[in-house]
Amino acid sequence: MRNTKVVSGVMSVVIVAALAFASQPPMAAASAGPDRTSWVEPFDIVVTGAEGCSGEDVHVFGTLDLRVQTVVSGKGDVHVSFHLTPNLTGIGLTSGNAYNPVGPTSTTDFIDGNGPRVSSGINIINLISRGSSGNLVLHEAYQLTVNANGVVTVDSHTFKGGCRG
Repeated sequence: MRNTKVVSGVMSVVIVAALAFASQPPMAAASAGPDRTSWVEPFDIVVTGAEGCSGEDVHVFGTLDLRVQTVVSGKGDVHVSFHLTPNLTGIGLTSGNAYNPVGPTSTTDFIDGNGPRVSSGINIINLISRGSSGNLVLHEAYQLTVNANGVVTVDSHTFKGGCRG
């Protein structure tokens, strides 16, 4: 399925960031409260007609609102939540038709002070046309669990979707 490239770019960034954080040793001191960070990133790509189901290349642009919250317990457990909300516009490069690119990405990581780690995430990407053109509807989820001995006990990745309408 060619439209996996669209999802792979966004989800790869999220997974790499989550795993990079998860590979850090747990912090010993508890935080006074949640550490929250928010920022906005520009986003500008062209989704080809074959990947986006519309039959035409679609210029997708705008911003991504990103939020990360980190909490460290007195035991050294670390809980990280990541959420990405797109604020995007899509314009067909051949027709000039408007498209609605929507869908959040969220990940949660829990790193036990004694070693076990659990990461999970969901990525939803929809490129919805106004009219009779096809719609791209994608849903991706993952779960990764590593026990205190460093052994992966759960490694699940599902990907559903395709052209609808």
